Amino acid sequence: MSIFLILSCFIQAQTSTSSKSSSDDENAKDNRRFKGMVIAGFNVSQVDGDRMGGYYKFGFNGGVGAFAMIKKKFSISAELLYSMKGARSQLSTSKVSSRVIQLDYAEAPIMFNFHDKKIAIFGLGFSFGGLIRKKQATYDIFGYDTGQLKLPNGSYISNDNYVAGYKKYDFQFIGHVTFIIKKVIGIQGRFGYSMAPIGIGMADGNLKNSKQWNNVLSLRTMYIF
Repeated sequence: MSIFLILSCFIQAQTSTSSKSSSDDENAKDNRRFKGMVIAGFNVSQVDGDRMGGYYKFGFNGGVGAFAMIKKKFSISAELLYSMKGARSQLSTSKVSSRVIQLDYAEAPIMFNFHDKKIAIFGLGFSFGGLIRKKQATYDIFGYDTGQLKLPNGSYISNDNYVAGYKKYDFQFIGHVTFIIKKVIGIQGRFGYSMAPIGIGMADGNLKNSKQWNNVLSLRTMYIF
């Protein structure tokens, strides 16, 4: 009987020690100053000033990043992303049924974050983006790219000449809310808007004085490690 009692006490002691060790490891992980993250999600975007409206353009948003904790509830984070933006709409003309603007960026956001009781993260910051792909397509009712856009004054401009007016860089203001699930998964909603025009328009027709801005909503999943 005494042997079983001794074994029982030994097992309880080992379980308690293992539980405490696991708890200590978890707390140590939570208290790290630096944390990495892998990000994947999508954008819904529009380009304000392009004579289209609505968040109809879908595109990938993802990459890697890291948090640097400043205090218990504050951090700075940096990311390196591939972000597909642009615009998509229906045109009310007899010859063109749809129009798509594709603007893909390599982005580097810097965010200042507030951590609320390990449940949510609120952040504000800015992003520097370099334009790595630009394209416009205007499709007729049969799905063929017409290669040109009709301007309000009746003249035409080629799609290549139209996208040539976009700048190589985009500086955006960003705000986000991230909800944390089981400490390692984040579900984030993000809004981004250009701080300066991304395009100054073309010299052709009625686009002479136009200015354009990226307007982007994002939904992303983050794995924090």
